[in-house]
Amino acid sequence: MSDAKKGEVKKTPLRINLNRLIVVASLLLLLKLFTYIVQEFIPVFGLVMGQIFSALFPFIIAFILAFLIEPLVSKLIKIFKMKRVYASLLVLTVVLISLVLLLIFLGSRLYRELAELATTMPAMYEKTITLIAEKSLVFQKYIELNPEIQNAINSSTQELISSLQTIIKTGSMALLSFLGSLPGFMIVIVIATVATLIMSISFPLVKEWFFQRIKGKHNAKTRAVASDLGSALVGYLRAMTILVSVTALVSTIGLLLIGNKYALTLGILAGLLDLLPIIGPSLIFVPWTIVLLFTGQLTLALKILIIYLVATVIRVALEPKVMSQNIGIHPLPTLISVYVGLKLLGVAGLIIGPGLVVFYEALRKAGVFKKGE
Repeated sequence: MSDAKKGEVKKTPLRINLNRLIVVASLLLLLKLFTYIVQEFIPVFGLVMGQIFSALFPFIIAFILAFLIEPLVSKLIKIFKMKRVYASLLVLTVVLISLVLLLIFLGSRLYRELAELATTMPAMYEKTITLIAEKSLVFQKYIELNPEIQNAINSSTQELISSLQTIIKTGSMALLSFLGSLPGFMIVIVIATVATLIMSISFPLVKEWFFQRIKGKHNAKTRAVASDLGSALVGYLRAMTILVSVTALVSTIGLLLIGNKYALTLGILAGLLDLLPIIGPSLIFVPWTIVLLFTGQLTLALKILIIYLVATVIRVALEPKVMSQNIGIHPLPTLISVYVGLKLLGVAGLIIGPGLVVFYEALRKAGVFKKGE
């Protein structure tokens, strides 16, 4: 074998080992970089973004409010020939007065109910555990169960009740804390109100400035997409507000009719849970009914079940009509987008999922996906 070939044979293993060393070093470097990002960069970045969001919060709220009241402002200008300044001021004043009155009406009742609920929850928990234990003894007289099965049933029951207690207590304390800190939001509310008025007055100018940045044939499509998207998003928010309000109202009225002391709190909570797909208010009413049945309160359990069924039937009956009238999208894609968004992105997916569907529909209506354009 020649010396040249011997040199190639000797170099080849060396080159392979060097390549492996480079690959391993690169992987270790990437792993170190990933660890640094997860442990050091992301927490600091999250803290900075949180502070930026907190600083911009009044203006974010102002932009959302200005966007939502724009249809009302436009109608006032068109019907009564009002100047935009007066129309914006009138609509914003009516909205603020309505919110303040609603907050005063609901806030005092909510605060009282939540304070009482937070106080009586430990006693209610102990009473429920005692009743379940007594019923378990009666049940065991008729049916002999394997000790392991008995322990599993007892453990599962206690875990369920403990979880419900934790959820209700945490939610009660959070709402109490929020209601108690409302006076501290006065500066934010004032700034957001002034910013909303300014944004509403200059809304057409800002919109036209944005569209002027887009030149050529894309301008018309962009305007069409923005118009459809704005209408659909406002319609979706309006539809969800209607459905949530209906669930909360039916639940509250039903609980008031049976004499429940926490009707308003539980009714509003049922309405908010209605935002969650599939689960919804059943997170309250189903465990409540099961506990009542297990503790022998059959009449009350039947009443709670009827309230839940009535609220669910009314909600399901209204949903297709409300959704189609407000956003023009079939309820099935909306339901799929809400559920998939929740599974992939958490609570934010409840808004992002349907938002993407609405955005796609706006693009489709504007002819963005048509060939040859």
